[in-house]
Amino acid sequence: MLPAVALLIIGAIIWVLGSGSFGRAQTQAWIDRVRSRPKIYEWLNRHHGKFRASAHYIEFGGLFLISYWCWDSWFGDGILAWHPWRAVIIGVIAAIGAYMDEIHQLRSGTRQFRRVDFLHSLCGISIAAWIMFYQAWFRFS
Repeated sequence: MLPAVALLIIGAIIWVLGSGSFGRAQTQAWIDRVRSRPKIYEWLNRHHGKFRASAHYIEFGGLFLISYWCWDSWFGDGILAWHPWRAVIIGVIAAIGAYMDEIHQLRSGTRQFRRVDFLHSLCGISIAAWIMFYQAWFRFS
């Protein structure tokens, strides 16, 4: 039950963050609200792109990890052991989700499909797979 709830939550987060309310212009408007605090404003402006890129890592890395957990809970042994084919299948599904997120952003009317964002999502999936592999390696070796 808990893995299914987590999967629904990460799906909802991805959907909301892919909407028109979270485009570059909208998040820049949030940063502009602290213009009266020059140091904070300068720091947020300098790192704005990094925050936006990290969201892709977290969203789709999280999708991979939660999907792996769901698969392991429903069809596996429940111990989060590493299975390469399972990881490949889940990775491909998460990559399709990342692609669909970019399409969703394109259709929002205020955002666009950016290949670099899609690549950030793929990197997040890869890092999550690496984490899954190494946690299993450390626990079971």
